[in-house]
Amino acid sequence: MSRPKSAFACALAVLAALSACERRNQGISAENAGIYFPAALTLDPRIPEDDPARWLFVANANSNLAYNAGSLVAVDLDRFFHAWMNCPQLCLHKIDDNTCSAAAKADPCGIRETVQDIGAPLDAETPCRHAAFRPQVIECEDTQVIARIGDSDEDGVADKPLSVRMGSFITALAGWSRSAEEALLLATVKADPSVTWVELSGGMKPFDPKKPLAPTDLKFECGQGTTDLFDEGRCARSGKDAHALRYPFDDNNNARIGPEPSNILVSKLRNWALVTFATTPEVVLIDLAFPVGGQLPANPDETTGEPDTTSSTTDATSTTDATSTTDATSTTDATSTTDATSTTSTTDATSTTTGAAPEPEPVPPGTKPMIVDARSVFLIGDSLGGGGWGMAERPCVPGSSEVPNVTKVPTDAEGEPVDCGRPLIYSSFRTGLFFARLTPDEALPTADQVCIGDPRLDDEGNPIDQEGNRIDAPEPVQAGEPGALLCTPQIFSAGFTSAVGFTVPQGSGQMGDVAFSRDGRRLFAVQSSPGALLFVDTSVDERGETRDESAGLVELCSGPSRMALFEDGANEYAAVSCPTPGEVFIIDLSGFRVVANVATGAGPHPIVVDRARELLYVGNTLDATVSVIDIARDRPTRFAEIARVGLQTPYKR
Repeated sequence: MSRPKSAFACALAVLAALSACERRNQGISAENAGIYFPAALTLDPRIPEDDPARWLFVANANSNLAYNAGSLVAVDLDRFFHAWMNCPQLCLHKIDDNTCSAAAKADPCGIRETVQDIGAPLDAETPCRHAAFRPQVIECEDTQVIARIGDSDEDGVADKPLSVRMGSFITALAGWSRSAEEALLLATVKADPSVTWVELSGGMKPFDPKKPLAPTDLKFECGQGTTDLFDEGRCARSGKDAHALRYPFDDNNNARIGPEPSNILVSKLRNWALVTFATTPEVVLIDLAFPVGGQLPANPDETTGEPDTTSSTTDATSTTDATSTTDATSTTDATSTTDATSTTSTTDATSTTTGAAPEPEPVPPGTKPMIVDARSVFLIGDSLGGGGWGMAERPCVPGSSEVPNVTKVPTDAEGEPVDCGRPLIYSSFRTGLFFARLTPDEALPTADQVCIGDPRLDDEGNPIDQEGNRIDAPEPVQAGEPGALLCTPQIFSAGFTSAVGFTVPQGSGQMGDVAFSRDGRRLFAVQSSPGALLFVDTSVDERGETRDESAGLVELCSGPSRMALFEDGANEYAAVSCPTPGEVFIIDLSGFRVVANVATGAGPHPIVVDRARELLYVGNTLDATVSVIDIARDRPTRFAEIARVGLQTPYKR
């Protein structure tokens, strides 16, 4: 009897060891990690560009897998500048609110006496010091300037930082404002190929310098607490609380989106976002205000089951016909509401006068982000294909001569095309000096048509059948029925154009970010290999077509990647990050020449423009910091790094 008992005990011991091993392999939590591998940045989308935003959101990619997840944190910019600058309100905003002393007002952009010497220990009272290799730069402990929540201690310090965790290898972060109080943050995640969305609310109260570490009511919501990964602060990936977009219409019978999501663009014209993928030719279209009507996804508890993408990808995304409909967008349940078209009507989108793009429509209740289309876009015949990278929406100025025909739709009483009816997107090939042109749009049914999933109604609103006879209960219109129309937004191709950069063998050159000038007449594109900034003439000719002619290039560093455009009232500039030399190149776009090379931390990558403060924020992926670069014309530190969020020491842990 002893041998079976001994074997049983041994089996229990093995199981216990495996369980312990599993828990050890959960990794180190990133809850208190602060900033690490800052791969993506965005300012609070609820705040207009010309107003100072309190929050800078930082997505940590966890690219060295030191922790068990990537994360999203919020840097309190008001707290950060107040910690080291004499009088930030006067220096950055030209506002004298009488909170600064006379001595501070005499040198508002100067450095506080409380800033510590190189290498000095830091705490809540003195969170900043001079950087070791660049003493003129101030570095501040990141965990002391990140938003904190929870109960506060006797000193008024909140007990934990605000953070949510998601998959590792985050590549991009974008914000979209639902209202003045609420917004969405969308992150593209490689480790779990998806677009994770976080609901943002609170945090609108002004910063109180007397209580710098007091708890904030800023809130991230992404289904935390429903995860199976032993982390209550992790965003839900499956179930009814899922905040990870992986399948069109959240239906895992459709093909899953591709690997390597690279960039995300939120349209200024419509409530849409687009995502490119570095290694696959598809582009995904997300309706940011899709009417869900309280319905759950088709298979809410089965989203971890992977379909056979080798057989289903063709149906979902392989078509290059600009007018064809994919199987991924033909789900009846996903379009079972008339609000799908009424919330984004073209008439509302073009009801703005001149001088600025129209405002997106108000967002009705009962909506959520939803993938509504996925198309293979980066294919030119059978000879050239690959992934996509940068995206830019061509600015549209209603009533001007610079509105291309492709953005107009015939909706007025006389049948004349209306300006800015739909966006025109340029997106760069990842491997090849080409751009794909896209025009997301949605069909508007005529009197003889009805949206798939909607009931047929007579003039009095009574349900009818196909012959027009009244019936007792409405029946949703099915695909293939007479007059049935797919009304969800779709991606349509508007052709391709090339960019002439440094001569490279076909398929060997790499493209990075793209961006338009403020009038839409010029498109600028980063060529990653060899390093250059390309200039394309996108002005409109007499036929209403964009010229799309290469107009020049300027040589940059090796391997540039990200770019952001800004202006100073007279000229436009491009800021391009160069990870290898650890610099940001500043290019004057009027003369198309490099005017400054700004040294940053190690591995600069994402760039965000703070127009209100006239600053750039640059994520340094290899030393876990965010550089602050001054771009103001009237400050002596123009085109220089002045401070960093985070300490210079690489990977403090």
